[in-house]
Amino acid sequence: MGYCKECGHQLANEHEFCPECGHPVERKETSSQGAQSQRYVESASPSVEEGRESVKPPNKKTKVIAISVIAAAAILGGAYYGIDKTMMAPKAVSEKFIASVKGNDIDKVKKYVNDGQIQLEANDGQTKAFITYLHENPDVMKSISEGLAADSRALEAGVPSEDHSSYAKLEQDGKKWGIFDHYTVQVNPVYAKVQSTEDATAVYIDGQKAGTVSSDSSKKIGPFLPGTHTVKGEVQNDYGKVENEQEIDGTEGEDVNVEFDWSDHAVYVSSDYDDATLFVNGKDTKTEIGDIDYLGPLPMDGSVKVYAERKFDSGEKKTEEVSIKKGMEDIALNFDEENTAEASAPSREDGEGSQDSKADSGVSTSEVSSFIEQYMYATISSINSGDFSIAEPYIDSNGPKYKEQKDYTAYLIKKGITEDLLSFNVNRVTKIDDSMYKVYTTEEYDISYGDGSVKYKKFNSIHKVKELSDGSLGVYQLISSTEVK
Repeated sequence: MGYCKECGHQLANEHEFCPECGHPVERKETSSQGAQSQRYVESASPSVEEGRESVKPPNKKTKVIAISVIAAAAILGGAYYGIDKTMMAPKAVSEKFIASVKGNDIDKVKKYVNDGQIQLEANDGQTKAFITYLHENPDVMKSISEGLAADSRALEAGVPSEDHSSYAKLEQDGKKWGIFDHYTVQVNPVYAKVQSTEDATAVYIDGQKAGTVSSDSSKKIGPFLPGTHTVKGEVQNDYGKVENEQEIDGTEGEDVNVEFDWSDHAVYVSSDYDDATLFVNGKDTKTEIGDIDYLGPLPMDGSVKVYAERKFDSGEKKTEEVSIKKGMEDIALNFDEENTAEASAPSREDGEGSQDSKADSGVSTSEVSSFIEQYMYATISSINSGDFSIAEPYIDSNGPKYKEQKDYTAYLIKKGITEDLLSFNVNRVTKIDDSMYKVYTTEEYDISYGDGSVKYKKFNSIHKVKELSDGSLGVYQLISSTEVK
């Protein structure tokens, strides 16, 4: 007896072929003595026999397991091929992305977008704005759809894509689960160039904080998805929290300019006594009215209340307390016999200012208003003609405005910049003392630059004017001008 060398099955002497696997039985010719000796060894040495059994080839069960493993590997290989070709192939990814956009599926679109971005983490608001933007701009939707289709064909062919959309592209990005090629839709993001007239302005895009800007420089905020977005600026100060919202349209390849101007959240403050002290929400500001040009930015919801106090020969008096509300531009904290104050929002018709109004002290302001208007148009003429001498007679040569205006005019002439005064309004005139006035104005300009571009600007300004005993242009000269941010 022996064992099959192929499968290890035990054989009888009469077997020519292994009854288990069918392999021919190999036999050696031996002498009868050798055969007897062999039989003796087999019967006398069981330990040797046990050793043979411990190293015999795999049995039938082992073969079944091996075949099962091979079959499983084949099934997994087929599954890999099927998944790769149907679920994760470039064409499938691009088509599912487009279908998600067309189906307004915010969750799926957001997942695709964030999967393909490194810095951008789109929220529901941004994603919804992006989907709306694509539906409202079918040409953009078509560009993305055709571009992704071209990208998928190129990736499957293993060649560079030459028909990228300028809005989005399909790219391979490593492996999925370590085995599948991973493809992502990379949407080209948009950035906003944000400026503010106030320091520490917090900026939010669709409710998500995007950064903080200061008044001395602009800051690039983003990235965010193309579309219409709500951008909010927020300032926190002693008056409370002030918010300024605006909508922007972000499109591919262009930074969106955002400017937060807080002039609508400020009020001019005056009194018939400039040495009166201002109180805000019952707190002494330690500041005289004459030293204050405006208050702001502040909430215009009535939460801020102001009044003035002053010592008279008859004792200390205070004005009526005024709640600052939306629409107010001026607050006159005046002392009178009834100890009342007046809060006003100047009315204007057809863009005309209050040039025929009275100063707070009762002095006619028409001459001062007329002088400031003449000065403004003389300044524009001097800039556009390159001749500062046109504006020079209107300015006090010993005041700070003289050098400032002269240098500014020279700078604009050098840069080839001209100004067109679109409108000019005198909002209010306050008499500081017997020979000094404060004039509050609003100006609108179109500023033309050397490269041919034109930019609209609007300013609120405060001018200090002094009255002279004589002069070729009447009895006034400008001492200083301050732009109110």
